[in-house]
Amino acid sequence: MTKQQYQLWILEHQSDDYILERKNEDLIQLDTSYAVASVQFSSIEDNTLVEISIVSKKDERTKFYLHFELKEEEHAKKLFDEMVETLIRLKGEKKVRVLLSCSAGLTTSMFASMLTEAAATLGLDYEFNAVSCMNIYEEADHYDLILIAPQIGYMLNRLRSSLPDHLILQIPTAYFASYNTGETIQFIQKSLDDYCRKKNDNKKKICHCKKSQKRILSIVIQINKNKQRISYRLYNKNEVLDENLIIKPTYRIQDLYDIIDTLLLKYTFIDCISIATPGIVNDNKHFVEAYTGSIIDIHELFEEKYHISTYVFNNANAACVGFSLEHPEYSHIIFHSQPFGVGHGGQGIIANKMLLTGYKGIAGELRYYLHRMQLSDDENKLIWTEAGALEVVTKALLPSIITIGPEAVAISCRMTPDMKEIKKTLSSFIPEEYLPEFYSIQDPIPYMLDGLAHLADEII
Repeated sequence: MTKQQYQLWILEHQSDDYILERKNEDLIQLDTSYAVASVQFSSIEDNTLVEISIVSKKDERTKFYLHFELKEEEHAKKLFDEMVETLIRLKGEKKVRVLLSCSAGLTTSMFASMLTEAAATLGLDYEFNAVSCMNIYEEADHYDLILIAPQIGYMLNRLRSSLPDHLILQIPTAYFASYNTGETIQFIQKSLDDYCRKKNDNKKKICHCKKSQKRILSIVIQINKNKQRISYRLYNKNEVLDENLIIKPTYRIQDLYDIIDTLLLKYTFIDCISIATPGIVNDNKHFVEAYTGSIIDIHELFEEKYHISTYVFNNANAACVGFSLEHPEYSHIIFHSQPFGVGHGGQGIIANKMLLTGYKGIAGELRYYLHRMQLSDDENKLIWTEAGALEVVTKALLPSIITIGPEAVAISCRMTPDMKEIKKTLSSFIPEEYLPEFYSIQDPIPYMLDGLAHLADEII
């Protein structure tokens, strides 16, 4: 399929759901009142690279992003259709959803009703709801902004640490005391505008990968409810040659092909591919496709297709190796990965500077024993409260610390950002003199990417 044929096919898809317009010879846009979808074309020699994205107008967040080499007609059309489906679904997210919270949720419920009426009068597409402070974490992902009442202002810093992807504010006391809806709405609007501007400032990522003579592609697959993310980095020696983040409702093996095809188009060759995925990985080969649930031998499949050595590793193991590159002073390390809202996490373990994967890759799979650790409630319920998450994480760490005796423990858990709390709780079981240094990891992905490159380099 040629660029011109694909563009003509796209332009045939006029709809009442969006305004379809060709901006120039390399850009087609689908515009709505709530988001903009873009199909961008670029040429590399005689080949065409296509980038498809959706950006929300509400908060300027990227809701969908992928790229691929334009080759197969059916595949190109399928990706466009998937983008359109995602765009139309976003119509339901058009409203700015604001969650209010106080101790019991009673006073904020009344205020939320008043704010909803005021927003409707002003013609603003806002929705306000309220919950008890005990339920904030469980509800957070459904809202764009969280407002807490002054009486629970002591929770502000903790909430911001645990929910880094959310804008969290304390309602000014004067506005809350008088139920001043007009000033509160203005406060919300200004805060959202400021937040969007600051959020778009790019932070430079640091690479801790050891120098290699190989060009290695690291890919990390993240599974998070209805949104899948695939992060990748292409390393050239110890420098990052390219990196990006793919955002889709679900992923297929074809999404990995698109990443590889694009990079081969841009950089000609890759020496090795290294992939991180959740769960047990046996023999650095197997990969479970989320869309079909099928188990795929990545090693055989990719080597046959690309003639590139390919390996799969557990994500916590990759993160542990990445952390060890940043901290070479430690010989014994545990990296505890606890995805947000998931009752059991996983652990990567290094002992005597060697990664422990165990028999058939089972090392660090906490799901097989955590529910037997005399927890005060089911771990899937506990993980939604600060005290419950602290209990889950510390009891998951306790057997590992006693067995391995680590010098350092890195914890990636949004609900337990305070390492002093972790240490204090564990000191009730283990004398403090035997406890390791604890590190809070806000974003484990860079560690996984670096760790993957290092693990692959050791094999090849």
